[in-house]
Amino acid sequence: MKHLIPIHVFFLFFMFTTSSIALARSLYDQTLPVIINPKLQRICDQTDNPVECLITTVPFLREKAAINHVSILKIKVEAVDIKTKEALDKASKLLLYSSNSEPATFCFNVCINNYKSILESKHRILDAILLGDDKQLRVELSSNVDKIYHCEDAFEEANIKSPITKVNSLLGKMISNSLTITIDMVHF
Repeated sequence: MKHLIPIHVFFLFFMFTTSSIALARSLYDQTLPVIINPKLQRICDQTDNPVECLITTVPFLREKAAINHVSILKIKVEAVDIKTKEALDKASKLLLYSSNSEPATFCFNVCINNYKSILESKHRILDAILLGDDKQLRVELSSNVDKIYHCEDAFEEANIKSPITKVNSLLGKMISNSLTITIDMVHF
């Protein structure tokens, strides 16, 4: 009877993982290949959001790309840049439609300014990667995570349901994963 427990645990894990991947696919509109590179899997497994890590990294991998913490971090920076531009575009369009609501206008402006700031940090992050400056990487990425939370906080404080929660949630997870990869990078 003892041998049934590991099988049962495996079955539950498989069901959870499968549903998580399906959810993440719907969030990012990407599919994962059947076989994930074990090095990428190990790197993403060390993050707080491994499914999102895979979903937002795999589309940017080239066939013969080196897979290590630095190369994956660079890919994450590009993925965050693209998703931030999407968020900026969405928030800007929503701002146009909210011009009659001062609280909503304020919230969208907070988000737009924070998205622009995240986009501006890209070059500082890439320079820090190039220089191996993990302290600067942590400062920039931590600041960017805070900017996403400030955006959502603006809506919460105004008692307005944020229409950009999904994109902010994914962006926060992507940046948080980048931060974890940065911290892990120091140990390798």
